Amino acid sequence: MNSQSVRPSRAVRRRAQPASGARSRGLSLIEVLVAVLVLGFGLLGLAMLQATNLRLTQSSNSRTVATNLASQMLDDIRNNRLIAVGYVGDYAASGVADSCRVDPVATTPIAQVNSFRCAMRQSLGETANSQIAVNTDTGTVSVTIQWGDAQRWNPNNEATRFVLESRL
Repeated sequence: MNSQSVRPSRAVRRRAQPASGARSRGLSLIEVLVAVLVLGFGLLGLAMLQATNLRLTQSSNSRTVATNLASQMLDDIRNNRLIAVGYVGDYAASGVADSCRVDPVATTPIAQVNSFRCAMRQSLGETANSQIAVNTDTGTVSVTIQWGDAQRWNPNNEATRFVLESRL
């Protein structure tokens, strides 16, 4: 064996230098700005989704209230089926005072309709109106409720209408 120490070659001793321009570490300012822009658009989309969800939830609540009001009126008419024609008419919530009171134990058609109009104004607003029709030949009753609902998909068509029909 040779007693001379083995010297590493020049290529081994020299540190590998990265190509020029590749020495930077971390993210560049452009990359950070693009990431912030993408994050901003994502958060904006999330906010719009939340606003749409809130708007449609309010519209859905109005539909549920209208369904319950029509069903309650139909039950009142069924309870007084012998004088069902006393309920026939067009009723607007705008003619009811703001301080009206819903009477849950009203028994006459006039008192029940007034209570119905009051509940309609309190829950659907003063633009709400209804129509009750009774067909004595077929024994069918139709309760139609219409209210302003600008919360829907098409704000230009504000009127939402719910119709409940049943036999007595």
